[in-house]
Amino acid sequence: MAILQKKNKREKGLEAINNHKGKRQVYETYKKQNPEMAEAYIDFHAKQPDATYIVWDKDKNRFTS
Repeated sequence: MAILQKKNKREKGLEAINNHKGKRQVYETYKKQNPEMAEAYIDFHAKQPDATYIVWDKDKNRFTS
């Protein structure tokens, strides 16, 4: 069951990213430059799909809004 939830979470994050031109461009840049950051970007948007202005917190190694 946990695998299914994780897949749905990833799909939800990718849907939020792909439905917004700017988010999609940022995601593509992260994929090329830092794949780990790209995954964190997906996770963040899965939890908060309507977030607009987000930043990378270097101390906590995660995105925040």
